[in-house]
Amino acid sequence: MIIILVLLIAPSIVIGQAQTNTTKNKIETVTSISKIEISIKKIEPISANPKVQSNNFNHKKSNELISIKSYIRSLQLKRKETVVC
Repeated sequence: MIIILVLLIAPSIVIGQAQTNTTKNKIETVTSISKIEISIKKIEPISANPKVQSNNFNHKKSNELISIKSYIRSLQLKRKETVVC
């Protein structure tokens, strides 16, 4: 009984897998011209005492971060003043 069911169902499964649908997709190519700017970054040579150079670099970066944080804080205060008024 099981063999008969397998013989009846198996061909329909095989035929279903053999049929493939082909679809044609349209491919659109978009060309855009973008302006690329290349900047050359100044690289400082390694000094005789790299530890001092590293400390100077870290000090410079920390000052920049402090100024950025203070700028953001000033913008927040200005926003609060405009909301209150």
